[in-house]
Amino acid sequence: MSDDHERLRELLGAHVLGHLDDVEAGAVRAHLDGCVACRAEVADLEPLVARLDAVDPTHLDERPSPAAGLGARIRSAIAAEQAEHERRDLADRREAAHHRSRRRTTLLAAAAAVVVLALGVGVGLGRATAPAPPAVPLEAISLEVDPPGERTGIEVDSAGLVAHTWGTELRFEGAGFEEGAVYRAAFRDDAGRLTPAGEFLGTGEDEMTCQLQSALLRADVTAVVVRDEAGRTVLSSAL
Repeated sequence: MSDDHERLRELLGAHVLGHLDDVEAGAVRAHLDGCVACRAEVADLEPLVARLDAVDPTHLDERPSPAAGLGARIRSAIAAEQAEHERRDLADRREAAHHRSRRRTTLLAAAAAVVVLALGVGVGLGRATAPAPPAVPLEAISLEVDPPGERTGIEVDSAGLVAHTWGTELRFEGAGFEEGAVYRAAFRDDAGRLTPAGEFLGTGEDEMTCQLQSALLRADVTAVVVRDEAGRTVLSSAL
């Protein structure tokens, strides 16, 4: 009968654990002989008996706590992952700025070639009989990030001086100057005096070309100095 089946089914757990008296145990065994579903349930319960024997009842009310230092290790791992993400993001932005600069240079060169081709024969004939203008001598210098070895983000691709009859001109190309910040260039003479050579605004990661001038003659220039708004030296070159 259905009621008898449910009553005996509820005794299967106690039967597996051996907690039934002789009368109840005999009734359950007789029921199992003819009930496939209950035999299958007993087969699922029997492997759990050995596991229950390994449980210490005195520890059932204990609340587990995390290992010592786990919170600090998690925070340290998160901080390290964030720092690595920021480093990769900065490297990606620098790489993108470098590609943009190369693309602008390529486009300018292509535009110049088109202009020359368009002017073509007329300009070529006109200049064939005209003397070529003298090339401006550019003295290459090494404009180093100051202090040496410090990672400021500033990079100088090329730098040089042009000696004029009226003074000296500083030319350089670079990137990494703080966007919108004012930088001041100056030339140092033998006496240690600084003569201003102009100012420029930083353009961030975008490549920039600067042409700065001073009334100090090249023969008197012993060093080039570029400082930020706080007066800290960011670039220098001893000549």
